[in-house]
Amino acid sequence: MIEPLDAPTPAFGIVDLQAEHGMLYLDTAHGTTCRLTLVARTERGYPRRELATIHSAVWKRIAPAVQKELVRGMDPTEQGPKPPFLRHGDNALSPLILREVALLFWSLMEDGEGTHIEALLNGWRQLAREERWWLYARASNPSQRQGQGWRRALYYALTDPADTRTAPRLLEIMEAATAQKKTSPNSSPVSYWKSLRKQREAQRRLNPKAPAQSSSKKNGPLPAHPSARETNLKRRQPVGS
Repeated sequence: MIEPLDAPTPAFGIVDLQAEHGMLYLDTAHGTTCRLTLVARTERGYPRRELATIHSAVWKRIAPAVQKELVRGMDPTEQGPKPPFLRHGDNALSPLILREVALLFWSLMEDGEGTHIEALLNGWRQLAREERWWLYARASNPSQRQGQGWRRALYYALTDPADTRTAPRLLEIMEAATAQKKTSPNSSPVSYWKSLRKQREAQRRLNPKAPAQSSSKKNGPLPAHPSARETNLKRRQPVGS
């Protein structure tokens, strides 16, 4: 049985160590890795499951922006008496922060040669918190693996232009990704829009009288998406605007 973390363990904000939470181990030494672990809470104790790892060199490039973005999105009740910050070594994370970090790490793990780190970081930052949680719920399914399914679709989606980074678009990208028999972890983003257009043309040929249906109507909006967008935009506006 694995015992829960001791109270002195540094925490990024308010974290209940007696409940399910995350552990982010950060090491910036050359050639090392940073690990994100889920610490569950069961009747038998606190089992751990490694969710993602990235190279320390990657973390050094994105650390300031990631920490700033996480703090910006946190409510005062999540932050605690002082603004939270990430330390070298172990950092306890709340379940919500864990989901946001996991989504970013998964997309970075798909960037084999590290040539699209900035694009992935910017795409992740442009998502509302609620969108990150929603995507985590799909990419964290036990059936998901690196280079496949939602994990691979996240990589393509976050490197696409911002105006296509919506829940219906992500669902379309996922459908196109799963239609491929194999997905290879190429360093360059591959657009699936040609595949999507072929699927739509085939549907129109089979049912030419059916009215055109937009992807947003077909797949439905992201839960809490409008309010999430409004909240996100308000937070980004400078004081006095």
